[in-house]
Amino acid sequence: MHKRAAYDLAVGLALRELHKERHAMREPVAAALEVTDLGVTRIETGEEPLTAGGVILLLNLFDLSWEAFLERVRRHLPEAEAEIL
Repeated sequence: MHKRAAYDLAVGLALRELHKERHAMREPVAAALEVTDLGVTRIETGEEPLTAGGVILLLNLFDLSWEAFLERVRRHLPEAEAEIL
């Protein structure tokens, strides 16, 4: 079973991937997620979890379906687990 910390990090890694893929500037991402620039970094590193509301804002920002986002999270889960353990 996956630990919550691994999922938090996998979500952060998926956010970082989207951020880089879409060449999104950090400030608009932070504004859309209603966090600071540092907050985005903390989410990307798994130090701070992305709330359910934040996930919805993220999906809207990147025009992404829940299924597509969840697939990204699942792809990053092994990496996240290895980093946590």
